[in-house]
Amino acid sequence: FLAAFTLWAMSQGSTLNHVDAMGNAISARDDQWIRAVLSFMQDSAALWATPAMEEIMQGTTSFKGSWTEFRTQFKARFETVDEAVDAKECLRTLWQGSMTVPEYAAQFNELSTRTGYSKADLRDRFYEHLADSIKDELVHTVRPIASLEDLIMVSSDIDVRVRQRRAERERQHGRTTTPTTAAKPAVPLHTTPFTPPARDPNAMDIDTTRTREEFNRLMCGKCYGCGSTVHVKKDGGHDRDICGYCRRVGHRETVCMDKFLKKPSSQKLAATEEGPEEPQVAVLTSTSADAGATNALIAQLMEQQKALADQLASLQKSF
Repeated sequence: FLAAFTLWAMSQGSTLNHVDAMGNAISARDDQWIRAVLSFMQDSAALWATPAMEEIMQGTTSFKGSWTEFRTQFKARFETVDEAVDAKECLRTLWQGSMTVPEYAAQFNELSTRTGYSKADLRDRFYEHLADSIKDELVHTVRPIASLEDLIMVSSDIDVRVRQRRAERERQHGRTTTPTTAAKPAVPLHTTPFTPPARDPNAMDIDTTRTREEFNRLMCGKCYGCGSTVHVKKDGGHDRDICGYCRRVGHRETVCMDKFLKKPSSQKLAATEEGPEEPQVAVLTSTSADAGATNALIAQLMEQQKALADQLASLQKSF
């Protein structure tokens, strides 16, 4: 129950927590956590919590205003005697899975305080059950991750970037699923900030997933909007930046994924699709068909001239 409540409370932002400049919860507001958890009590737990709720209604502080004190009294009343065994078993089966790193860390910390494990052991257990996508990025980080606290902080930052990139790829995939007019691929630009690895001319082409992973490794720890290492994309103010290569909004040409993947530039594609304009020049031909048509026209004119002469002669006779 306490683990589930902790996970929920950490997700409530500034309502129940002290938050940093990014809006991430950094510590609990003990009095608000106590008020909230008492509202979840049912059956025998509700009876146990009634005196504390009455104290709050009278304006006094229950459990000394400390979340730690509440948790101690709650465990003494409801948890089993050998809680360390239960906590170790729960920790053994706890994996990050689809949870964010802060959510995973909240459950992990709730259980770890009852296991008796050392900090070094807890750090290794936390790392072992992280998602593979986070572990892949931790290999390349230069930030300290020797302690559990540092590991949680760095993993949380990586988790944010990984989820941002996943959302960007989904948006890009949605824009590129519409069939486009076939056009001759444009020659890739030579001026590029990236240095792709040399390719064997006899080797098979690298699939799209492998190439995107190479781009992500090159951009690890950098802003996906400009390449800076001092901020992430959401803090870089790139909402109105227009890439000079792919013409998309939100990043600059120096960090354009299409450019790194050597996809055709949108400008070159537009020029290719327009095609050459056909010259508006009148062309005279001298085929046998045209010659026959000319002869027929002359014969028709001669017949009309003869008919006109006959009409004139008839008029002269009438006078």
